[in-house]
Amino acid sequence: MRTVVSGLFLLIIIFPAFSSAQTFPTATQESHEFSLIQTGRGLTFHKEMGVLPFTYADKYNGGETEVVFQLSAKHDIAGTRFYTAYTQVSFWQAYDSGNSAPFRDTNYNPEIFYRFPETTLGFGSLGADAGFEHESNGQRVPLSRSWNLLYLAPSFHGDNWLAYFKLRYRIPEDDKETPDSAVGDDNPDITDYLGYSDINFYYMLPKGNLLHFLMRGYLGTDKGNVSLNLSFPAPHSESGFLVLRFFSGYGESLMDYNCSITRVGIGFLYNR
Repeated sequence: MRTVVSGLFLLIIIFPAFSSAQTFPTATQESHEFSLIQTGRGLTFHKEMGVLPFTYADKYNGGETEVVFQLSAKHDIAGTRFYTAYTQVSFWQAYDSGNSAPFRDTNYNPEIFYRFPETTLGFGSLGADAGFEHESNGQRVPLSRSWNLLYLAPSFHGDNWLAYFKLRYRIPEDDKETPDSAVGDDNPDITDYLGYSDINFYYMLPKGNLLHFLMRGYLGTDKGNVSLNLSFPAPHSESGFLVLRFFSGYGESLMDYNCSITRVGIGFLYNR
């Protein structure tokens, strides 16, 4: 029965990628098609949203083939340039029916930020975000992981490319009095693995294909991670995309931020 339920759920979250109808409200976009810097009133996309129903990472014995999905949206505050945003990434061992198909980890990432007006410079437009974000996995000690961050994120884009840099400062937390204490820093060495920066680069290829490269953490640490998404329009769809994904390094999930893994996956995006 669990296998049947898991299969039905996968169909529900995959089906919109092949629907010809718009599946999510979007804002009017100006000279770009990149959700990360999209502006507008109401609820809009933020980071990529989609599902990878088939992935492989050799770290997870018995659950190597995980479903990974990400939800992400933002909303302006009363028509101003302030936004609230929420991103959630889940790692679901949907095919491990012998162990009740558990969710291995889910990371929750609310944030609030201010988006500065763009300025045209030569062959592109310069903008920036400044904000606060919290990221945690909602677990109890000893599995709890979390951190609070202030960030400045300048961006530069043209009609078919976007460079988005995120510089982070971790707000310090007190040390734990005992290892099993619920009060104090659950992961004091997390910046040793994820550093202080993200570097995103998007490039629109011919025929609507998009390349997204992300390098996280290599400024300030010799660890970090890199990922690469190659997406292209799904057949018979106005708003869905097929995607191939590669990830390597530390911090794919907060639970295993200090473990290096390599993952490959195939799936669908509803925005990019």
